[in-house]
Amino acid sequence: MMQISNMKKAALAFAAAGLMASASAHADSLLLDQDVNTLLAFTVDVSGLSKSVETGVFNVANQTTGGSFLAFCSELLQGVSVDAVTTGLEFSPSGAVPAAVQTLYNQSFSLVNPTSAVEVAGFQIALWEALDDGDLYGGALQNWAGKTGSVTESEALDQAWIYLTALADGDPATASYKLTNWGNALSQDIIEAKIPEPTSMALGALGLAGLSLVRRRKS
Repeated sequence: MMQISNMKKAALAFAAAGLMASASAHADSLLLDQDVNTLLAFTVDVSGLSKSVETGVFNVANQTTGGSFLAFCSELLQGVSVDAVTTGLEFSPSGAVPAAVQTLYNQSFSLVNPTSAVEVAGFQIALWEALDDGDLYGGALQNWAGKTGSVTESEALDQAWIYLTALADGDPATASYKLTNWGNALSQDIIEAKIPEPTSMALGALGLAGLSLVRRRKS
């Protein structure tokens, strides 16, 4: 099971604090429902051991706030708790999202068709790899292959490579997302992506303005 590492301290910490000021820090009851129409199966070597994994997108109902969202898994080998898919389970925001994952979302998430198994699988694999080394053929995760050897799985791996190439090349963002990594020790951690609301963006701007003012006073 991969654990998400903490992000490096941002140079504009004051501004970052403004951007995150509206984020919830308490546990919410989430009910997960994986879209079976987007499931594709793969094999991958994890630290030298061959593993079978499935990709797909979750439809998540937030029973605390009444909202819902699509989510991808941020843990490769952690199973989904029965409670998470039947009655709901308490998930909490579980730390900062790594910079590579933020960049991957900003570059490619808006391009993913959530009803396309190929695009969903490609993005999910790219997400897992962004948490590792960003390379399908190196690092702790390597030797990805379609579990059934079908054309569909091969297309999904090609799609993952496109997303990872954009990440490696530093391609421009197509959107900007506020990411929340929801965690529970008994179930897969999942990532929620939202376009920042105007209020959040304003808080971030205030943070930048405050930092600029401090710098002026020091100078």
